[in-house]
Amino acid sequence: MKTISKYSAAALLMIAVGLQSCKLESELYDDINPAIYPTTERDAEDLVTSGVYGAFRNNGYNGLFNPATGVQLNTDMASDYGFCSWDDGGTWRRLMSASYGPADTRNVTNIWRDYLNSISKMTLTIDRISGMNINEQTKERLIAEARCGRGFMAFVIYDLYGPIIVADLETLKNPQEEKILARQTDEETREFIVTELTEAAKVLPASYQKGDTDYGRFTKGLCHTILLKFYMQTKQWDKAEAEGRELLKSEYGYELVPEYKDIFTEANEKNVETVWAVNCKHGYMTHKWFPHVLPNNYSGYSGGWGGYKMTWKFFKTFENGDKRKETIIYEYNTFNEQNKGEGGNSLAHGVVPLKYDVVSSDVVGENGQTDWIVYRYADVLTLLAEAIVRKGNTVTDEAVGLLNRVRTRAGLNAYSAPDFSSARDFLDKLMMERAHEFYFEGCRRQDLIRDDSYVDKMNEKRADFGWATPIVTKDRILFPLQESAIIEGQGIVKQNPGY
Repeated sequence: MKTISKYSAAALLMIAVGLQSCKLESELYDDINPAIYPTTERDAEDLVTSGVYGAFRNNGYNGLFNPATGVQLNTDMASDYGFCSWDDGGTWRRLMSASYGPADTRNVTNIWRDYLNSISKMTLTIDRISGMNINEQTKERLIAEARCGRGFMAFVIYDLYGPIIVADLETLKNPQEEKILARQTDEETREFIVTELTEAAKVLPASYQKGDTDYGRFTKGLCHTILLKFYMQTKQWDKAEAEGRELLKSEYGYELVPEYKDIFTEANEKNVETVWAVNCKHGYMTHKWFPHVLPNNYSGYSGGWGGYKMTWKFFKTFENGDKRKETIIYEYNTFNEQNKGEGGNSLAHGVVPLKYDVVSSDVVGENGQTDWIVYRYADVLTLLAEAIVRKGNTVTDEAVGLLNRVRTRAGLNAYSAPDFSSARDFLDKLMMERAHEFYFEGCRRQDLIRDDSYVDKMNEKRADFGWATPIVTKDRILFPLQESAIIEGQGIVKQNPGY
């Protein structure tokens, strides 16, 4: 089936084999005998594990959140503080300078190419589970998890590329028919995201706590967090505020961890601040953050590649006494700001954004098993503060208090209302607080775009490093689609403007 191969072909194969199975059957959907498989609750659980959660991983070089080509890494590299010491034929330079194009398939077009199909897989999973004779509560929960997955993935892709392609069930069940699917309208994509997350939230539990056997599955709290971020990015401040207030409710059980650095330790994983994280464990799923960021001459770790950095210019915006600097390596061996050294195994290109504690983590070779955080409560508090101020264009005591909860946790003095000369001044300070709080957690690009300052910040970055041309324009706010997607779309699938 050549016409929708880029968008749903992977979903048309039988993906309903659980992780416990020893053989993956590559048979078409309609060729599977439903009287044999799936029939049990375990079968349904395996369907969801494979067809839904399979995309949301950080396992080596695989998964939406992997540290080499994942969405958090890609977007923070394409922000004002991300830097990579490698060149790889200009791949990293184009990403971190926002001068990418359709040919940048590794870290720019890859999310659309590799993960758009997962929405179709989830649609087929929902259809298959719907017809199973299993416990109704279990069925409802699993379908809700799949719907949350569809909304989650749709938001990620929409945020990067704009309107998505969603294959309907009839198309997915008839793979031999030649049919090219167009991108939805912006309104249709937005409606799809909101509907999937809203409906899923009606069924899923508020949250899971450490020790719960289902910890790591999607929750109502995750649905509302994604909706909060969606409404912020689409500048629907009143709806964003409502989502933020929802997540303040005690039923979710979210709180800030007292010490910032403790959030990212293995001993304190599954903490009350985590809204959702990728569960990692040796023999199951492990991530490669440490070798990507650490140099190979760092005394606390051997075998690092010295790649990812935070620019010195940005690092200097941290205030004295900010505890978040404890998770950043800005001096080691003989290297410091005065003696930066040369090359990747130094501080020449910037400081090392370690974030996750390597000393107390159980690291085996390149692989760490500390849970990989995707969303946490500090994000909710600061976005709610922002929504309140943007909605009313005034600084309220409540907004200041929400910001201070995150700021004072970092060991800094609390703000008071007179510290802000205007709503704009508050937003500038909040944006910087978020940048310090969420470095390399995939928030900065979104923040700058929402604040209408992305283009200016990226042009400042280009000037700082002598990358004068081409000038970054508003077209680079969205990533491009890979050229093959446009060619196979035969004029029906449209490229983003400016590419």
